[in-house]
Amino acid sequence: MLNDLIIKNALLIAALMISFVALFYTLAIKRTDRLRNRIYILMLIFTMICSVCEMGKCAVRMLGSNAVMSMVLLDGIEYIHSIFHILIPMLFFFYVTQVNGSYRMMKRFGRVALFVPALIAEALIITNPFHQLVYHHDMSLNFKGGWGMGVAYGMAVLYMAGCMLNMIANRKALSRGRFMSILFFFPLVTAGIATQLLLEEVKCEMFAVALMMLGVMLTLENEDDRMDATTGVYNRGALKQTLGTLIRMETPFTVVAVRINNYDVLMRLSGSSGVDHVMKRVAECLKEEYVWYRIYRATTTEFMILTDLSYQDTIRLSERIYVRFMDGMYMPGSDTPISATILRASVPDELSGMEEVMLMVDGPLPTGEMKGIIHGRKLAYLTRSTDLEYALDRALKNNGLSMKYQTIHRKEDRTPYAIKALVRMTDPKLGELMPSEFIPQAERTGQIHRIGNMALEEVCRFINSGIPERLGYGIIFVNLSLVQCLQRDFAEHVTNIIMKHGVSPKMLNFEITKPVSKEDHYLLERVMRQLKKKGFRFTIEDFGAGYANVEAIFALDFDVVKIDRSILWDAMESEIGRIVLDNSIRMIKELDKEILVEGVENIRQIDMLSTMDVDYLQGYYFSRPVSREELDKMAQLEDM
Repeated sequence: MLNDLIIKNALLIAALMISFVALFYTLAIKRTDRLRNRIYILMLIFTMICSVCEMGKCAVRMLGSNAVMSMVLLDGIEYIHSIFHILIPMLFFFYVTQVNGSYRMMKRFGRVALFVPALIAEALIITNPFHQLVYHHDMSLNFKGGWGMGVAYGMAVLYMAGCMLNMIANRKALSRGRFMSILFFFPLVTAGIATQLLLEEVKCEMFAVALMMLGVMLTLENEDDRMDATTGVYNRGALKQTLGTLIRMETPFTVVAVRINNYDVLMRLSGSSGVDHVMKRVAECLKEEYVWYRIYRATTTEFMILTDLSYQDTIRLSERIYVRFMDGMYMPGSDTPISATILRASVPDELSGMEEVMLMVDGPLPTGEMKGIIHGRKLAYLTRSTDLEYALDRALKNNGLSMKYQTIHRKEDRTPYAIKALVRMTDPKLGELMPSEFIPQAERTGQIHRIGNMALEEVCRFINSGIPERLGYGIIFVNLSLVQCLQRDFAEHVTNIIMKHGVSPKMLNFEITKPVSKEDHYLLERVMRQLKKKGFRFTIEDFGAGYANVEAIFALDFDVVKIDRSILWDAMESEIGRIVLDNSIRMIKELDKEILVEGVENIRQIDMLSTMDVDYLQGYYFSRPVSREELDKMAQLEDM
């Protein structure tokens, strides 16, 4: 008899085991903070209760000896079963609206209406002992359903249909894989219910429901791929997915971004494992101020909080976070403070798209804004960045980029030595733009590769025009971004371009345009080695403007070191500045490098530099950047 009972309840036992495993896993990983987590736990508990009740009814029918007692037991078990069973479809619908965010978009009437069918069915079931309009059992222990049971099942069908329609309408809120996975379980549950209605002996309804709960756990509740393992908050991928959902659904929200300013210093002091403790500490601080599941680690050094608070509450949140840093948040085991900048914005009032929101963590901070809270009009640089991206697209499509050329001369006799090629950009909406503004934007967006190709092609055509040769300039300096060096087979790509134009590599000197960090040395050294073998030369720009470039001239085989204009101008103003310039020149010469000084604008600077061991001079004293056509006119005058 016991074996028959187990066999008859095999699917129900399986449903109970599946639900228990899913519940145990959910509690073990402590994913219980959000309302959706708690709804899911309720659904699992209700599924387990219903499975036990189904097994209890089967046991009473098989083992009961007293018909009256068995009928009373069946009524009681069915009462408990029906109370919980009827709530599962409503809870699942509620769960789905929480997952895709549609519940937040509902009007108050819609939120109330969501629960009304379940309340009606629940009221019928709770009062069933008095009217027996939902069910009763006869003396033969047969289940007899009334019209109230039809209402209950109709309610369940209504919720399941509404749930499917809601998921389809808001499918953009989920990834395609998760959407399709959840959609798969609807026909499975429907088939389970239909099978049990037609074949009452096959207890497969709760098994199908348990399988659906397992699917929910694997696809929606299990978010390991969305979590940052170090800090226990969501990662960048989850951030972009959530932002995409909020923006597509036109849901207003506010953003608080936290950017750690001195991450490099902390890294040097404690190494990678130590700095992980720093980011954990920052994350814990943020969790104390706001719920963890709205916090994202957007980059290695930055966090972002997405809130549905009012703007005033978001102001208070950002101020509390900033005060935490100002009051002194220190690296564990050290007295080194953790410095942070806070950015705050509302979407869509202040920022309108994902690109602008992501620039809060990806883009550079505006000049001079390395502390405090940046908000309001100070955020205009983010929209400016988006405008620049569109302007670059227009420029690349409509020939909005052009080349200017500035001459470089030998110090000893001021004779022509080289020409520096400079990219310029004019946009119909933004006007004339300086490289210091659009080049960093191009590097962030990857457009620098197309700009670099355009510039190199134009320089090759300029060389082939014969203008540099007629003016006596034998070398062209061309800017090279570190980002360009990330291109696959970059050295081969450059070689192919100049071979196409028949230009000698010896006529090109690539000028590295930004500070070279220690982490970039290997990458740049490999590219330089490949190109120098072919005859290209290399210059490092802005020596003295950053410690990274001081390191780079020791580590990398540059031919020319360009001293930043600020060093020259400081030397004109003070004795200390003169000492810095003298010692810089001496050090570079000991490394057997040639020296180019930029920013030369007057005869006093020329006279001072004439006593120093430098090789080349560049600046407005000799020439401002001019177009190819202007240089051509100069060449024609030389020919005359």
